Amino acid sequence: PAVPKTPDALPIIGWTGTHSTLPYLQPLLPVLQRLAERYAFQFCVIADQNPDFQLPFYKFIPWQKATEIPDLLQFDIGLMPLTEDAWAKGKCGFKALQYMALGIPALVSPIGVNTEIVQDGVNGFWCHQETDWEAALTKLLQEASLRQRIGIAAREMVVKRFSCQANAANFLAILGIVGL
Repeated sequence: PAVPKTPDALPIIGWTGTHSTLPYLQPLLPVLQRLAERYAFQFCVIADQNPDFQLPFYKFIPWQKATEIPDLLQFDIGLMPLTEDAWAKGKCGFKALQYMALGIPALVSPIGVNTEIVQDGVNGFWCHQETDWEAALTKLLQEASLRQRIGIAAREMVVKRFSCQANAANFLAILGIVGL
C-alpha cells in the first residue's frame, strides 16, 4: 500500500509509462500548470525517456525494474490519460491496476477496460475532458483524507478481483487441476 506521509508533505501527482505513450500526457500539461497556480505539488514521470517537460514542479525518474515499486509508492495520485482511438481502447488497464494495487487513487480516461476497473468516485475517477481532470485533481489535492479513502478502496478492489488468491480457481481450471 501507499507510503503514509506527513500532513505537510508535498503531494505527488504521477504517471508511469514508456516513451511511446508520453503523448497522452500533453493535454494534461495546461491543467497541471493551472493547478500549480493554486496548489503546491510535484509532478513525477517514471519512464524510459525524459520528456523534459518545462514545468517548475516536474521530476523525472528513469524507469528501472529494480526500483519500479518503490518509485511508484512515492505517488499520491496516479494518472492514466488516453485518447479515444482503437489503440487506446485495446490497451489493458495495467497502469490503473498498478496504481490501485499500491493504494494510489487512479484518474483515468474512461476508455476500454478502465470503465470496468475504476468505479468513478469510489476507487478512482473517470476523466472525460480537461475540466474533469482539473476537478478530480483539485479534490484530491485539497483532501488528503479523500486520497486515502479512494486509495484504500482501490487496493481492496484489486485484491478482491485481480489478485492471485482471487483468481486461484480460474488458474487451476485453466491448468485442468479442478477439485484440489
